[in-house]
Amino acid sequence: MMLCYTHHRMYSNDIGVKYMARRPENVHVYQYRLNMRNEYEFAIFQRADDPKCWQGVSGGVEDGETIEQAALRESFEEAGTPLDATIYRLDTVSYLPSDIFFDRELWGRDVVVCPLFFFAMPFDGEIILSDEHTEVRWLPYNEAERLVYYHEQKTALWELKERLIRGNLIRSTKS
Repeated sequence: MMLCYTHHRMYSNDIGVKYMARRPENVHVYQYRLNMRNEYEFAIFQRADDPKCWQGVSGGVEDGETIEQAALRESFEEAGTPLDATIYRLDTVSYLPSDIFFDRELWGRDVVVCPLFFFAMPFDGEIILSDEHTEVRWLPYNEAERLVYYHEQKTALWELKERLIRGNLIRSTKS
């Protein structure tokens, strides 16, 4: 099955309606929290366009955004989290084929794969679903990992769980 990501925000100007330009980069954000038993839970979302696909919040990076800004915006749009929330970049990075994206023609022939950067966001508020998802579940790691559809997303979820257990989600940026 071929996925095609075509979600774009549009804006108007004097000339007419235009699409916001999208870069060939993507972000994926896992929200997490401590439950009343002091155990970590992860928000896992069911995609509206592919009900077998459960994942974190995911989307593209727009022109003029950093990947961190894109992660915050996507989380705000798809889950209702604050735009000024705290996020942590994970080490996990994967790649998606460019031909699943509507914008691929704008990027040129040299863009064959697009990086997918993973983030973690502590959040214990109410999730407000967008129309991109039909359901969200707060789950402990083992249940979340079984539900997440794509392998690289499972890897990022595992990294997040391990960093939370080891207490090293927040790391020095010194080289």
